[in-house]
Amino acid sequence: MIGSDSIQNGRTVFDKTAAAFAERADSQIEGGRYRRGALFLNAAMEHVPSNGYILDYGCGPGRISRILGMSGFRVLGVDPSPEMVDVAKRQFLERLSVAFETLSEEFAIPKGELFDGIVCSSVIEYSSDPLQLLKAFWAVLRPSGALIISFANSRSIFRAPFQHRNLHLAAQMHTWIWPQFRALAEEAGFRSIGGAQYFEGPVERIPGLHHLTASQFVGGLGLVVATKKGE
Repeated sequence: MIGSDSIQNGRTVFDKTAAAFAERADSQIEGGRYRRGALFLNAAMEHVPSNGYILDYGCGPGRISRILGMSGFRVLGVDPSPEMVDVAKRQFLERLSVAFETLSEEFAIPKGELFDGIVCSSVIEYSSDPLQLLKAFWAVLRPSGALIISFANSRSIFRAPFQHRNLHLAAQMHTWIWPQFRALAEEAGFRSIGGAQYFEGPVERIPGLHHLTASQFVGGLGLVVATKKGE
């Protein structure tokens, strides 16, 4: 949820949709259908040390941050949209080590902090410079840390029609197929662990059909886990 004009767009497009984002996520969580959150949590549980410090970059309404916090991680969620951050802070966070901050500008990752993990959900496709963003992540990730990131999947047959009808998807600047995104991550100094896991699509929450979004031709997003090269 970011970019240079993206920062401004993030403060308009995502400010307008903050409440709707939160309501939709809460409905999915309550119904046990929040697959996005489950995928990010499972990846963090596997690749980030327990009680590790995680940066949730572009945290939106903070639902993934809260899920991570409930599983024992310490989390800093940041987002360029003040309204998104406000919605995130209104969650019940008592006894959780979860904090939220508004980004002043793109790539403005807190100085002097190192993270055991970085979570980046539906963000990089809005960035003015995806390579620079990945390099910024590399600089603040501990040597043994893990980057858990989603990318907009250009092979999804549902992406184009949904972009035309959806305000925030229409603001996206980039999409990739998996080999392209892997090459971008490698240029920034990362190596992927395994391939991409696909999710997010119109059939994801339909009983008996949700498994179809695991196909690269259906899932609108790909989830990747990466570590620093040679680390």
